[in-house]
Amino acid sequence: MKKPWIGIPTRYHEKSGYIGQIRHYLDAILWAGGLPLMIPTLSDPEIVRAYAERVAGVLLPGSPTDIDPKVYGVEPHPRLGRLYPERETTDFTLLQHAEEAEKPLLGICFGVQSLNVYRGGSLVQDIPSVIDNPVAHDTDDAADQPADPARHHIRISEDSLIAKLAGKTQVEVNSYHHQSVQNTGRDLRPVAYAPDGVVEAVEDTRGRFIVGVQWHPERGFQNDPLSQALFKSFIEAAMLYF
Repeated sequence: MKKPWIGIPTRYHEKSGYIGQIRHYLDAILWAGGLPLMIPTLSDPEIVRAYAERVAGVLLPGSPTDIDPKVYGVEPHPRLGRLYPERETTDFTLLQHAEEAEKPLLGICFGVQSLNVYRGGSLVQDIPSVIDNPVAHDTDDAADQPADPARHHIRISEDSLIAKLAGKTQVEVNSYHHQSVQNTGRDLRPVAYAPDGVVEAVEDTRGRFIVGVQWHPERGFQNDPLSQALFKSFIEAAMLYF
């Protein structure tokens, strides 16, 4: 059976060496039956589009940087992280192509934030300083277990694809972020929440496979049924694109 190519933009940053973290995504896509194609982060949308035209689906991964809040019409928060304009150009070009070509898309962490902003939504710029009584959403917030990743439960809408894949409406997830979806963008609906009300997942309202999750299903997917079901469902949607 022919395997679908899945485009994954790189998240390399000169000072962070973050490209090593991409391996988790590659492993998950390969395990689920897809072929990952790494797309360079560029400021030229035409080159990005040339890559996009060769894939059957797009995975937008996490990132150590933030989206410029001016893109969604607000002033920067004092706790805003590093910006990387080329990353926004790359993600938004891939999003535009996936939208026009009706290709499946999975956004993870920064990826769901890119999806939401591209659709006209906004972001919580810094959860610890904006959300009342927040749970730990990042390792730095988990003061009692600083060596371990933050984890918390999420509540999932019964009528969502994620609930169907999970087979239940509450699961525990990992957490590595300080920003999140605030106002959802066009044709998106929030379908999962953390105990503090932070949006943990969104889905397309038109029935297409356009899913964004705030946690990292690629980490430890080998032992997590929901993560496995999510990647399998994504690859199945990409196979239908051929």
